[in-house]
Amino acid sequence: MSLTSRHWTLARRPQASLCLGDLERIERPVPEPADGEVLIRVLYLAMDPAVRGFMNASGNYAAPIPLGAPVRGVILGEVIRSRSAALAEGRIVWGFGSWSDYVVGPAAQYFPAAPAGFPLPAYIHALGAIGLTAHYGLLDIGALRAGDTLLVSAAAGATGSLVGQMAKINGASRIVGIAGGPAKCRLAVERYGYDECIDYKAVTNLGQAIGAALPKGVDVVFDGVGGAVLEAAIDHLAKNARIALCGMIAGYNASARTAGPANLWNLVVKTARMHGFLVSDIFTQPARVASTLAAIADWVRQGRLVYDLDIRDGFDRIPEIYNALFTGATTGRLVVRLADSPSAAALP
Repeated sequence: MSLTSRHWTLARRPQASLCLGDLERIERPVPEPADGEVLIRVLYLAMDPAVRGFMNASGNYAAPIPLGAPVRGVILGEVIRSRSAALAEGRIVWGFGSWSDYVVGPAAQYFPAAPAGFPLPAYIHALGAIGLTAHYGLLDIGALRAGDTLLVSAAAGATGSLVGQMAKINGASRIVGIAGGPAKCRLAVERYGYDECIDYKAVTNLGQAIGAALPKGVDVVFDGVGGAVLEAAIDHLAKNARIALCGMIAGYNASARTAGPANLWNLVVKTARMHGFLVSDIFTQPARVASTLAAIADWVRQGRLVYDLDIRDGFDRIPEIYNALFTGATTGRLVVRLADSPSAAALP
């Protein structure tokens, strides 16, 4: 039986926020997988800020999306045809795919949903790339130690919500978040374990607010925003501080390259380091991925770590839904549900 797949393809390079005319909805026949490949029926699509950078001519984490090609993104889906011994038909997997009903790709680029027993969208949140990003960035790149102070931007977002909780589990002495609006700040404190959350929309001077919240300085900064937020954090580093950079959402919709922090000299003054990272760096280590996800799963089962999903429906609404990432109109991990539940045989 031949299949057709809907795709959102890149029609033109966006100049600022994503507009409907920047994308084109098309249908194409689904190719058969080649040797070593699998055909995946997409169940959920993750909406990630980094995708906006993929649409630029310069790209960001990866090469730019060619005009006319499907928009790339993280997916969760069911293997419905396999020509690889690594992934059997019926498996639920997550990894990089596209904004499409079906994707075909090498089996090696997808991870089976594991450990078992969690709702399916968890595998593109705490038990997928988001959980790995938070864990790797905080503990490997940020090198958080018991007793450290921590500052996290986008504290109520998908990654930031996990970072604060993981820091608490690992003995941070004081955890301060930055978020936009009283509702998100309240969520960061009451649900995600932050000691304090600074509402950047309400303060007149973010740097002063950071200094008041962390008067002895910041040992670890976990930042995915960049711009003025990163600059304010750099002004309040403790001796030997570490900054883990997982993104720069403040500049993703900019029509021109934005200026960087003007105070990098403080890295020298505080003998601090700033380290950008990609979670994909550990994707080539399956044992590392499995052990990290097992630890996260234990924290979830024990009630020590919670995660929130913002699940929206409608393939045709994807461009509109995606822009919610940049307006603050979402909390937790934003995902789009494309298909009904998989067959019982596919459940992890």
